[in-house]
Amino acid sequence: MIKNFAKSLAVAVCAAGFTFASCSKQNDVVPADEAVASSQSQTTLKTASTSASTLKLGINGHPFGDAPYLATPASKQIELIKGMGMNWYRINVITSSDGTISASSSSLWTSLRDAAKNGQVNLLPMLYLRTLKETDTEQSAYEKGRTLGANFAGKYGEYFEYYNLGNDLELDLLISGKSGREASHYDATRSAVVASYLKGADEGIKANDPGAKTMIDAGWLHWGFLTFCSNYGVKYDAIGYHWYSDMESAGKSNKVTDITTTLSTLFPTKDIWFTEFGFRYKSTNSFSVNETNQNAFIHTFLDKCRANPRVKVAMTYELFDEPYKSYQESNYGLIKWTTQYSDMADKAVTINFK
Repeated sequence: MIKNFAKSLAVAVCAAGFTFASCSKQNDVVPADEAVASSQSQTTLKTASTSASTLKLGINGHPFGDAPYLATPASKQIELIKGMGMNWYRINVITSSDGTISASSSSLWTSLRDAAKNGQVNLLPMLYLRTLKETDTEQSAYEKGRTLGANFAGKYGEYFEYYNLGNDLELDLLISGKSGREASHYDATRSAVVASYLKGADEGIKANDPGAKTMIDAGWLHWGFLTFCSNYGVKYDAIGYHWYSDMESAGKSNKVTDITTTLSTLFPTKDIWFTEFGFRYKSTNSFSVNETNQNAFIHTFLDKCRANPRVKVAMTYELFDEPYKSYQESNYGLIKWTTQYSDMADKAVTINFK
């Protein structure tokens, strides 16, 4: 879900003139104020009060293809999620063109579906829009989207309430040199094709699953893509936003001091979900410093979400570390491996959820 996201963010930010200290994936800037947390014990971070908050918590995972998840039974994944006080699990779902979950994932899907039901964890499918082609006509894109959405909901609608349509779609549509804040910052022709596909997918899902709700995601300053889709007539119900620690730092210099209030002001009729949020490890820090800073960032971000009743669900990225990936992507997990894929341990950050 997040593959190459940091790199795409850095490239987009550089192009738009909102410059970090460096625009390479290896040197993403981490908020300077997080370094202060390295001297704090996790016990000094007060747990945010939840007495007046209705915020639901969740997490991302890759149960259908990445090694740590394949090595961990679905029932164990659900047990870990429940143990952290979460009840949402965002999963990436690849289908065939007729909307059927791919054959390589079908048995894993059955196990996860049953484990989630037994554990009372809601599944949020991030549905890859595999038949989408930006070179299609708008009408053709609409028909493809409607077919995929209708077929997927017809086969699996009983297991889902919300559907996440695609992932980071705005990144390829952003015009070079634009920030992404306005609908006009996106290539009009290609964006219309994508929006038409999303419109079809939304309508197809709701035709076969009348109670369904859909969401479209974006991240950084790219809310203009959501506006474009709304203007086009896509009837999505919720925003699934992506927000990471380097965005928090850079956002302050772009007059975004609290992304939760920015979004709730811009989109007063939409529910706000953070379908991805997390801390980007810095290779210049020790793992203990990174873990402490991860704890501090997520603690502070959850406080913001809990204080804003418009934010309905916050889903951190992600359940497990993935050691074989690049430095940042290998360390997003809330759970680390003491022995690869067999023995695990909680990171300090899990206290914010338990």
